[in-house]
Amino acid sequence: MPATPVNEDWYRNSTLRMEAEGHQWRDANHGPRKTLDSDPDEDAPGGFAYKRSGGLIAKRCVQLAEDNMLYRFAARRYLGTGGQALLPLLNSPWWMEEDRMVLLLSRARTAGITLVEAARRQLALPPAWTDCDIIVRVRPKPGILIAAHAGPGMTAEGGGQRYVVAQEAPHLFIDQLYIPGLGRHFALGGTGEANAAAWFDLKTAASFDPAARGLNP
Repeated sequence: MPATPVNEDWYRNSTLRMEAEGHQWRDANHGPRKTLDSDPDEDAPGGFAYKRSGGLIAKRCVQLAEDNMLYRFAARRYLGTGGQALLPLLNSPWWMEEDRMVLLLSRARTAGITLVEAARRQLALPPAWTDCDIIVRVRPKPGILIAAHAGPGMTAEGGGQRYVVAQEAPHLFIDQLYIPGLGRHFALGGTGEANAAAWFDLKTAASFDPAARGLNP
């Protein structure tokens, strides 16, 4: 097992940490020249333009290896084609570990709500940000060590809808992961998808329908 994470430089990048903590930058995943449904922040640093929304409270560093199965909710419309159709959906910094996915499933069943609704509430995922109509999972490649920021999510607002992560109810927190080096942040210079292909074992990549009967009450 390598001692140094493959994305150590990205992990130490302060701009990417700001994205992890919910600072919204101009283009984000919303497309060039589009804006978020959030008020401009005159004090935002270069490259950023909007008030903090979503993200996580970065509490610790988690190191991920081949024995870690990772999950995320995504938008099916961004599927690619061919043998690596899932790659565009794997190119995201936002993930959760398998035990958190199991916890989310349990809470959805206890509350009698759909898995997607549980994800939107507890992971703070406004519909304006993601369709949440597909779940993808993957493991890191053997011999690859990946560093991630880990911590509970924060309240997010988008498209006029607000999903509150209640700070007064820490027992309901579900830790999330932000993997620096993935995604479409301007700091990456377009290398996110190549990093996903280099770091993830694509043979372990799979997708699921979150509306499937077996995943819902």
